[in-house]
Amino acid sequence: MKQTIKAIFFDIDGTLITTQKVISKNVITEIQRVQQVYKTPMYYISARMPQGINTVGNQLKLDELVIAYTGALIMDDTKIIRESHITPDISSRIIKEVTDADIEYVGLYSYDSWYVNSDNYWTQREILGTKVEPDRMSIKDYTPGNIHKIMLRDTPEKISVIDEKLRAHGEVNVFKTRDTTLEIFDNSCSKAVSVKFMSQHFNIPLENMMAIGDSEGDKEMIQTVGYGIAMGNAEQEIKKIAFDVTSSNDEDGVAEALKKYFP
Repeated sequence: MKQTIKAIFFDIDGTLITTQKVISKNVITEIQRVQQVYKTPMYYISARMPQGINTVGNQLKLDELVIAYTGALIMDDTKIIRESHITPDISSRIIKEVTDADIEYVGLYSYDSWYVNSDNYWTQREILGTKVEPDRMSIKDYTPGNIHKIMLRDTPEKISVIDEKLRAHGEVNVFKTRDTTLEIFDNSCSKAVSVKFMSQHFNIPLENMMAIGDSEGDKEMIQTVGYGIAMGNAEQEIKKIAFDVTSSNDEDGVAEALKKYFP
């Protein structure tokens, strides 16, 4: 089985890093072992901005190609090889809707720029997790340009209401990655689309790819590749469609999966 896996894709939040926002020594050790022994290419595939991925990348030293914003920005070192944006008219409409709904945290992301509506609890959580500092501004006065991602954070009740409203448009891909979190992308963008692109880019069949993740944004990717692994902390719906289920992110789930498939 180990010889058939030709590339591995790791989600970051809820997968590679623990709830304490660190990578365990066991996970680092196993990734380094597989790199050295099997030479299998490994890639980050995350909804984070490139700078937020790099704070993890400095610890693991995976391949230079990174899939940021769920694939709205794929970069090989500094070269952009795929990119998509939420169009200005759609992003303007979303900004108005979330402002009218009084969503507590609104984050706009473009390349390595991150704009937030206020310095609140959710902003501080994002800073803690990504080690990146945002620019604070009045979101309703923002002139939309090339936005790769919009993130919303608030109570589960308010997130559920705005989630239903935004999905009804059908013009963007909306992922509820936590009951308090929505991540919004151009409707041509998803992790499933990204692994298909990578399959063509590197001429590696999808059935020979492994992807490990935990949230709604990872679900289609896990279904698309041959070895889709759900974390133990994933929702039951995601576990049901996975090729296999490993332990949680707080129980070295990534390390466990690598030991199993790369003994």
